[in-house]
Amino acid sequence: MSNELFDHKKLYIIDGYALIYRSYFALINAPMHDGEGNNVSAVFGFFKTVLKLMREYRPDYLVVALDSKGPTFRHELYSEYKANREKAPEDLHSQVPVIENILDALNIPHIKKQGFEADDIIATLCDEAEKQNIDTVIFTGDKDLLQLVDAHTSALRPAKKGENAYRLFTAREVQEEFGVKPEQIIDYLCLLGDSSDNVPGVAGIGPVGAVKLLKTYPSLKSIYEHLDEQTTSVKTKLEQASSHMELTHTLIALKHDIFTVDSFDTPQFLANDLDYQAASVIFDGLKLPSLVKDVLKMVPEDKQEVKSIKEPKRGTYEAVVSLERLKELLDQALKETEALAFDTETDSLDELKANLLGFSFAWKEGVAYYVPVDDKNRKDIKIILSKYLPHFKIVGQNIKYDYKVLKRLGLTLENLYFDTMIAAWLLDSAGRYFNMDFLADKYLNYKTIHYDDAVPKGKTIADISAQDAANYSGEDSDITWRLYELFKEFLEAQGLMGLMIEVEMPLVKVLSDMELAGIVLDSQKLMVLQKEFGSLMEKSTAQIYAYAGRAFNLNSPSQLQQVLFSELKIPPGAKTQTGFSTSSDVLEPLAGEYPIVKEILQYRFISKLKNTYVDTLPEMIDSATGRIHPHFLQTGTETGRLSCNNPNLQNIPVRSEEGRKIRSAFVAKKGCMFLSADYSQIELVVLSHMSKDVNLRQSFLNGEDIHKSTASLIFSVPQEMVTPEQRRVAKTINFGVVYGISAHSLSLDLGITHAQAKEFIDNYFSKYSQVASYIQEIQRQAEKDGYVKTLLGHVRTIKEIGSSNKTEKAKAQRISVNTVIQGSAADIVKLAMLKVTRAMEQKGLESRLLLQIHDELIFEVPEAEIDQMKVLVKDCMENSCKLSVPLKVGIEIASDWGQIH
Repeated sequence: MSNELFDHKKLYIIDGYALIYRSYFALINAPMHDGEGNNVSAVFGFFKTVLKLMREYRPDYLVVALDSKGPTFRHELYSEYKANREKAPEDLHSQVPVIENILDALNIPHIKKQGFEADDIIATLCDEAEKQNIDTVIFTGDKDLLQLVDAHTSALRPAKKGENAYRLFTAREVQEEFGVKPEQIIDYLCLLGDSSDNVPGVAGIGPVGAVKLLKTYPSLKSIYEHLDEQTTSVKTKLEQASSHMELTHTLIALKHDIFTVDSFDTPQFLANDLDYQAASVIFDGLKLPSLVKDVLKMVPEDKQEVKSIKEPKRGTYEAVVSLERLKELLDQALKETEALAFDTETDSLDELKANLLGFSFAWKEGVAYYVPVDDKNRKDIKIILSKYLPHFKIVGQNIKYDYKVLKRLGLTLENLYFDTMIAAWLLDSAGRYFNMDFLADKYLNYKTIHYDDAVPKGKTIADISAQDAANYSGEDSDITWRLYELFKEFLEAQGLMGLMIEVEMPLVKVLSDMELAGIVLDSQKLMVLQKEFGSLMEKSTAQIYAYAGRAFNLNSPSQLQQVLFSELKIPPGAKTQTGFSTSSDVLEPLAGEYPIVKEILQYRFISKLKNTYVDTLPEMIDSATGRIHPHFLQTGTETGRLSCNNPNLQNIPVRSEEGRKIRSAFVAKKGCMFLSADYSQIELVVLSHMSKDVNLRQSFLNGEDIHKSTASLIFSVPQEMVTPEQRRVAKTINFGVVYGISAHSLSLDLGITHAQAKEFIDNYFSKYSQVASYIQEIQRQAEKDGYVKTLLGHVRTIKEIGSSNKTEKAKAQRISVNTVIQGSAADIVKLAMLKVTRAMEQKGLESRLLLQIHDELIFEVPEAEIDQMKVLVKDCMENSCKLSVPLKVGIEIASDWGQIH
């Protein structure tokens, strides 16, 4: 958006605490921390937004309005004002002084005034600005402030979910969004009241009713003057509220005269001389590199300072344009090194379509070589690489990509030795990014050349000069080598090199081959499902409308809030900034009592399956192979589990009929069958082994039904007398323990009281007392060390474990237990994949491993190899890791995935 919103200069006012709260809670499930473990989510989000505003809108004047500590005049008028608000988390409060300190460093004024709220400050500033012929833009998501919108004041509101752009509200947008004019907002809010501030409104009148009244009558006063024109019901509601309506109006209306501003043309308000350099130092100390980068980009060239940190040396990169020179360099490398950093350049990010346009390699810091590849030299290049590459330990950044590109050309990188992306993940699995640009910046203080800067839009690396290509690609290999040398030391120091070399790197080849193999999809079956699921959604929609008594937009949270909580009076759950939440986890506990809620959840379930799989999977079939080729990521989780994307086949629900129908569209190729090998209760086996619990181990050693055995213990009945319901309770607790289930969660899962759930859990831990002790030990050790380790030594840092916020700490405790158990199970599955694929290769079998779905491996097996594979797979998987409790694997054979249970 341009700066020409108005004819006058512009003052931007940021609603400070609203932005702080929004920033904190936006990252509540993945909080950011500084080097000392302090939560800095609010700091990050607040200044990410402020800097975005500065870049995109270039205000003439800027100020942040903040609430002051202590009561305001509204509290004095009404003692219950904001009385029901929950106290903000301590680690949110602790960030406010940090934010104020950075505002000071930037020279951005922040104003607070004792006895008044930020909204009153904003109202006053708007009036003062108008007096000086300055227009105002308020950055806020608070609808209370829309009462200030007029010809000289607009509101810039945060983007809606799924949108990127902020929304500018003038009088027209206010009326379009809320149905009333800005000057009616106060009366509109008086009718509604404000439950978050504990301000009483007119009970029984919601947004629709309020808008209807204010469209007929221009003001609240006029409404009360025409009470006799209202229906009996509305008249009664208004009369009952009349005694407090004057108070409500006073609480909602903003103060416009709490101070004066002589001039905005002072350093205090002017936004043209901010000290971005000073802020960058603070951001750097808080370990917020993206903010450092953002803020330094805004430093005017004439004010940029020479960095005191020594920049790393840039490399020298040679374009190798003759085959003789290439062989000469590779001969030299053979004499000087065992390892070789290697990187391909292609014309596509899709490995199945990418054409090799060049490659680079390096074996010492600061020196690399780039070789362009074209149709003239491609055959000779292939011969040279086939001769030399097997003699090197190959080092790469996301080497799986290069492996797949070369394998399609008939070249196999046999000795995949080190991947800097995987190494970075092993060193910090809680990290957000593992791409080269980020790693170079974080670990080497090196700013890499970006592809878009090196290659013009719409072109490829083959379209630029050989030397320009060498400067770009050679840097990739050089930086890969530098990261390799650094990460190798880090991994060895932390005892992780064995995990890297013996498990994660061999797994790269296994996953690459799985992805190249792909899986057949019967698109005709999905066409049938498209119609079936579409019909189910239509029936659900009709039923929901019948329950609601009217049609509405099922995908609109605001309309759903109105129907469920205002019209049908269903008790709401969690409060959000836009009303009461309609998320599935909030609605699920209500499904048993309210049929409309149950139907809404069913509609969402079918809609998600249709949109995510039924409609999109056929578009993902590769035209050359006729198969779908999902990607499996080693660096996608913090526990160590493999994740899957494009498409995510791990998330197709296995226990629902609809999920099985989708799975049935995945079929074995002609002459083959699917073989499914699934670990039985692997996480409970791991828990039994690691906790050394006598009762739990004995159940597994006796080959008992573990859930029935648990039910027998906690309900004190013989196993043969355990009812299906008792087994269901035991199963829920068994698996819940792995995820740190609470009495509250268990009560929701089982539909029982909190007291019953607590009794079940207490009884469980009394019977499995060593499990209880083991869980406590994990949590104690995690708090002491700040991290946990899996069976094979995978490390996960858990900074929140020392949080003073009880909710955050409890979540961290659950994560610590879950990571050890689930992560160790993931270790075992990885070992099984390696053992099975090696055995298949040694025996020269044609069978292929296609998918890994958590604890299950799926193979495509020629019919002639089925009996042999049954024995081989079961033996390899059950003996992949020696535990004190036997690993058990179930084998199934089917022609399509849906037949496997």
